[in-house]
Amino acid sequence: MASFDVRFIKTVCDDTGHEHRACQAAFTVEAPSLTEAVRRAEADFCRQKHVHDWTIFADAVEFRAPTALERAWAS
Repeated sequence: MASFDVRFIKTVCDDTGHEHRACQAAFTVEAPSLTEAVRRAEADFCRQKHVHDWTIFADAVEFRAPTALERAWAS
């Protein structure tokens, strides 16, 4: 099963009006597919924040699968 890094991002403005991306939560998820990894991370995020909709706390979901080099180092 593949491992995916999933992050929940919120864009916020500072006191000068400049936008910054703030990570609200990050998960490493074992799943058979990217779609399933995001679904599991969304469920974990909602459970952690005690909400039914993750978009209350975040604007976007970022994800990535480890590269072959990263997998080799982990072995």
